[in-house]
Formats: sequence, C-alpha cells, structure tokens
Amino acid sequence: MQGNMKCGIYYGIKDVRMEERPIPQIGPTDILIKNLRAGICGSDTGAYLYGGASTGIFSGQQFGHEMVGKVVEKGEEVANDIQIGDIVMIEPLHASRAGTIKADMTGGFSEYVRVDDAKKNVNVYVLDKDIDLDSAAIIEPVSVGTQGAICTNPKMDDKVVVLGAGTIGLSAAAGLIARGMKNVVVVDQVDWRLDKAKEIGAMTINTSVDNLTEKLLEIFGEAKQGTSLDPQYLEAELMQQIIKLTKELNLDLTAKTPDIDLVVDCAGALPLLQQMFNLSKHGTKYVIVAVYHNEIVLNPNIFIMNEPLIVGSQAYSHETILEVIDHITNKKTPINTIITKKFKHDEFPQATEAACNTKENIKVIIDYEL
Repeated sequence: MQGNMKCGIYYGIKDVRMEERPIPQIGPTDILIKNLRAGICGSDTGAYLYGGASTGIFSGQQFGHEMVGKVVEKGEEVANDIQIGDIVMIEPLHASRAGTIKADMTGGFSEYVRVDDAKKNVNVYVLDKDIDLDSAAIIEPVSVGTQGAICTNPKMDDKVVVLGAGTIGLSAAAGLIARGMKNVVVVDQVDWRLDKAKEIGAMTINTSVDNLTEKLLEIFGEAKQGTSLDPQYLEAELMQQIIKLTKELNLDLTAKTPDIDLVVDCAGALPLLQQMFNLSKHGTKYVIVAVYHNEIVLNPNIFIMNEPLIVGSQAYSHETILEVIDHITNKKTPINTIITKKFKHDEFPQATEAACNTKENIKVIIDYEL
C-alpha cells in the first residue's frame, strides 16, 4: 500500500503531535494492519509528563502499543493461518525485528502498523470477527494485570488483596475473578474507582475512610499463626523485656494478622505496600507489578519471621494472552468498565492529556472509526 498516514508522534514532555508519515511497506514475511482501536498506557502518559527515554519512547517516533486492528496486506510467505480481513491483537514485544526496544513504539497511535515476521500466537493473535473492538483494545493491559495476579499460581480459595484500582489493578482482580476466584479485595482511596472494582465482582476497601487492618480482619478473618504471644502466662519482668525488644524490632507480637495468601501491588504506593507487608502471615506471597522510582524498604525482620515470597511481574506469557482473550471474548467479567473515555484519532493530543487526568479517567482509547 502506497501513500501517507496520520500518526501520533512523541517529541517530549507535554509535546505530542499529529503528523503524516509514509505507510509502512511490507516484505514477504510481514503483514500490514489498519488500526481500529488503541489504548493509551501509563507508559505513554509517563513519557508525556516526565520524559520517554526511561520507558523506551524517543523523540520523533511513532508510539503506542495497546491496539487491535484489521489485516489489510500480507507477504507471500506469511502462513495461511493469518488472512487479509482478520481482526487481530498485536503483541508488541515481538512485533519488530529490532526487538523489545521498540515495544512501546509499535505504532498504536498511527493509522497503519507493520508486524515483522508475522506469526499467529507469537506476535499476532487472531480474534473473533464479532469481538467488541473497545474490549479488544485492552487485551494487552489486561494481560499485564492478569500475569501479575496469576504468576504465583494462586489456588481457587486463596485470599487475595490487590493494591490499586487503576487499569492494571482492576485487570489483576478481573483476571482472578474470571478464573472463578471469590476472595478478591481491591484497595484504593477513590470511591468511583472502587465502584469499578465492585462491577467486576471484587470486594473493596477505601483506605481514606476505613482502617485497613480492621477491614481485612473483618473480610478474611484472622490467620492461624504458628507462634503467638499470650501475656497472661508471662511474668511481668519477662513481659517488659519482650515488649522492649519488639519495639526495637518494630514488631507487635500481640497484633492480629489478617488471613491473606497473596498481595498484588499495582499501586506503587510505598507506605501502603509497607503496611501490607507488616500484616503478612507466614508464607504470604507478594507480587510487585507497579513501577517504583525509588528504593523499596521493607521490614527485614518480617523476612525472617514470616518467610514471605516476593516476586516481580512484567508483561505476560503466551498462555496469559490466550486466557485474557477468552476472558474478554466470553465476557467473564465486565472488565471493559475500565474504559472511561474515547477520542477520535485526530484528537490524539487531547486524548493524551485526558489520559493523564487520573482523577477522571482510568483507560482512554482512540477509536479510528469515529
């Protein structure tokens, strides 16, 4: 296909523009996709507000990596399991021969995107032709949240706390609920965001009005710890020595511990993570999905006493993408409730500004058909 296309181009802090660029030309192993929907990610707004180099978005480049589109051209060597007219989700980590360095610059905010060396279920996922396109646009971020929620292989009856009711937090909760898990709590400080969590089937705690420990004890009950302290059986002098020691170690051996199996941190709020860490029972699992820009300091004595497992989670696996496609195609939860605003493609600069307004929006998408 010859000619030019309209593109969203990143230039720097508070500087994104609509420009015309040549439509990408494909080779024998490539496909050309016409974008139909695109989501604005936190990495996109982070680049817009603070600079893009740290997130892999560079000046003068097309960008955007959450998208769904239609195949309009294919090279002669592309396998028959990808056909012109297919509705597809692009997996941005493997969309370019340049590698993952270009993942955030895949071109979701451009009219057309080339996928290099296109392979089904590697860098292109073929969707049902009647799939809701708005919902399909969020497959990528929902995969990020779901991966974080499931990467430690939670059991169906596990008691889970998700920190943060943004795109990734709500996606993490929805991923668990789509599996049939019932004991999922989302923690945030904004009521309308927590209402979204309720819509997808989660319980909620608003820490701006509720005591976190008390609410978790009310919802999940008290953990049965291996060791405990009962002051009535200790001599006064020994009790005072123990009290002095626990204060020095920043521990409270008499405090009740909520029965929590898994904490998924999608908030990036260090005081909240520290509070949850100090509430851990023996063997609690912690998954860090949120991006922190400073060091994370946690109580070292908790590591010794409670032996928690702490892992990080980034991106997603092939199996997780398939699970999320099934989740969204079969509407296992109303996860598309996270979409709070849509814009026309030529309104991309305004859409980016709106996506930065987290007081009013969770997920902002571009609709190329408007």
